[in-house]
Amino acid sequence: MSIFKDCDIRGIVPEEFQEEKAYLIGRAFASLLPIESRIVVGGDVRTHTPSLREALIRGIMDSGGQVEDIGTVPTPLFYFAIDHLKAQGGLMITASHNPPQYNGIKIAWENRPPHPQDLKILAQKVETKDFRSLPMQTRTMRSLENEYLQFLTHLLPLPKKSLQVVVDCGNGSCSSIAPKLLEQLGYQVIPLFCEPDGRFPNRPPNPSQPENLQRLSITVQETHSAAGIAFDGDGDRVVFAGNDGKILEGEYGMIFFIREHMTRFPKPQKFIYDLKCSSVVAQEIKKAGGIPIPERSGHAYIKNRLVREEALMAGELSGHYFFRELKRDDGLYAAGLFLFYLSNMDFPLSEYLKSFPSFATTPDIRIPRKGRETLLALLEKMPLGGQVSKEDGLRVTWEDGWALIRPSVTEPMYTLRFEGKTAENLPHLVHRLLHAFPDIEEEVLRKISPKKEKVLTPYEHSSPPPDLQDK
Repeated sequence: MSIFKDCDIRGIVPEEFQEEKAYLIGRAFASLLPIESRIVVGGDVRTHTPSLREALIRGIMDSGGQVEDIGTVPTPLFYFAIDHLKAQGGLMITASHNPPQYNGIKIAWENRPPHPQDLKILAQKVETKDFRSLPMQTRTMRSLENEYLQFLTHLLPLPKKSLQVVVDCGNGSCSSIAPKLLEQLGYQVIPLFCEPDGRFPNRPPNPSQPENLQRLSITVQETHSAAGIAFDGDGDRVVFAGNDGKILEGEYGMIFFIREHMTRFPKPQKFIYDLKCSSVVAQEIKKAGGIPIPERSGHAYIKNRLVREEALMAGELSGHYFFRELKRDDGLYAAGLFLFYLSNMDFPLSEYLKSFPSFATTPDIRIPRKGRETLLALLEKMPLGGQVSKEDGLRVTWEDGWALIRPSVTEPMYTLRFEGKTAENLPHLVHRLLHAFPDIEEEVLRKISPKKEKVLTPYEHSSPPPDLQDK
């Protein structure tokens, strides 16, 4: 499988991604820009990032690029550096929320995020080794943490009252800067896993899976804190926990900002959200006088849509929050805004959440694509009934709910999600989508509710189920 995805580059080290490929990508990227372009290079805390970053930098310089090396940083600081230094582009060595064995590259141009076509052009240039040869030795070391912190503290409002908050950095790239920022703003920080360690020894770097945040939940309750904040490996995602330790589902994080942030601006404001979200998100946007705009999942897709629509804000179920004033996502900025609005409340977050609408969705269900590469194409050909959308994988909407299956843009997995009018509907919706593939249906049902038996609701289909293993 190619390491070039729709939004960035990802692969297992060293089997799929190693120094040689990082070097070639550096050559290709610099060759796409004018000679002597300034290119920002940063990296996350993963153990293989330093060697990959050095190879990438050699490639950039061998093709005539001037390197602005900002060292080990969160991805939002990398984006800030491109603006601050007025660079022509940037490459960030990171695999974001992926497991420790992965690494990759996030790409940015001076005035815009990447498009899928950009990744295809870059991949073709790497494959053909169509590079400009103009060796340079221009590498400037930069430390921009203070400038970035000043930028954020200038934008973020100070809290109405000081709150005690548990900050779980998961040993990632926010480990030092997140507690520092929040303390500067006036919050009392209890740090959790705030020592950088690219092995991620305490929890996986993906905070959008609640099982990864059990220690955060316990610590919030034990310390009687007002909230919990958890970042992913490179700091562009953030997930929140209430004072009772409960992790806010992605939709609830968005609804919080819809009610507290969007309503402070003149109506109507546009809010972008990804297609995996529950229908309650669009309903809340409309209720607040806003304009809901769905978009396919993937940080580059949503970032591009935010800029194109001049939307006030965007949210992705995985914990990305995008803001018009930044023109991008930033987990630290989102955390600062969240805590500011929380500090203005006269009641705990757990009480406030009782006013939020209930909904019946599954979490993201991830299943391997290996051996099932034709699954999506086969489902698209089947008579599933309902309203079909192929904007992001396959989404089928029926009167009693919807089902979505899409290929992950970062790993060789399918992501599935279902929403019904009630939780009891969910197994029936799984069956309606996957009845022709009983083994996969059973696997999905086990992930929804491990103790439940397979639902035997009959749905007619016109032909025998295709055998994926023979494809």
